[in-house]
Amino acid sequence: MNYNYYTADVFTEHAFHGVPLPVFPEADGLSDKKMQQIAGELSTSSTIFLSANGEDNSRNIRVFSKEKELPIGVHTVLAASYVLAKTQTIELSQQHTLISLKSSLNKQEQVIKSYVSKDNNGAAGLVQQTYDTHAAVDYYTPTKEELAAMLSLSPSDIGFDNYRPLIVSCGVPYLIVPIKSYTAIREAKFNEAAWSNSSAPTSLAQEILLFANNTDDNPADFHARLLGPAIAHHEDPPIGGAIPAFANHICDHTHVQAGTHVFAIQRGANDARQSIFYVEMDNLQSKDLTIRVGGHAVLMSEGSINFPS
Repeated sequence: MNYNYYTADVFTEHAFHGVPLPVFPEADGLSDKKMQQIAGELSTSSTIFLSANGEDNSRNIRVFSKEKELPIGVHTVLAASYVLAKTQTIELSQQHTLISLKSSLNKQEQVIKSYVSKDNNGAAGLVQQTYDTHAAVDYYTPTKEELAAMLSLSPSDIGFDNYRPLIVSCGVPYLIVPIKSYTAIREAKFNEAAWSNSSAPTSLAQEILLFANNTDDNPADFHARLLGPAIAHHEDPPIGGAIPAFANHICDHTHVQAGTHVFAIQRGANDARQSIFYVEMDNLQSKDLTIRVGGHAVLMSEGSINFPS
């Protein structure tokens, strides 16, 4: 039996940018074992499998890496919603069509509402997904000198505009560090010895999210990058999983007023694969925060995998 799939570059409007993800829009009938085998064969960061659940404009979603099943995230929701709309598996009946994606990983039910907007040609355009988040914030972080050492930077590179380092978790903890410039973020290198000698390992945060004001001529307000003990020096991994924690980090500062805020985040160097995230957040000055994450995608390839009957 043939199973068709499509690969989309997500959080970008340009081919060969963003993050490439394969999506199987009609994966009904595939066993857990077969989905894991397919993910291993395609060998991408995430492979997405969608199946019917009997509800209009709704699909069950499962995500696998090369090694195991993963929770859904902003990248996989965008890829799934975009491919469903782009291939007309789900018709864009309105200017902003709602697609519901349901996950039950580890028997934890989760439903993400994703809105796909029509572009000027009536095709799939901006995709926006909504998350209700609750943050746990730890104000005890390594000192500026410790942070600089573990990032191979100068202490003067740490901090800007009253933003301060915090450890924020919306399920997964991140050490979030404001950095004074794009240049410093790109020059940062993770120093495992300095990390081990600091208080950071006791926080359970295994990844550091660096962010700076973006002064380049592009739509982004911030530039961001992930570093950590499990990330190779040459890697610039996706930051989608850190977006809820980042939004809550911004709202935890008194100079950020209550109300709705809109901003864009760039991941990736200016001369490399870039991703652009559009974020709206409703700052109620509490630990509960509703965020909307938007982005574009580009359909890059179509293929099929055949399983003998």
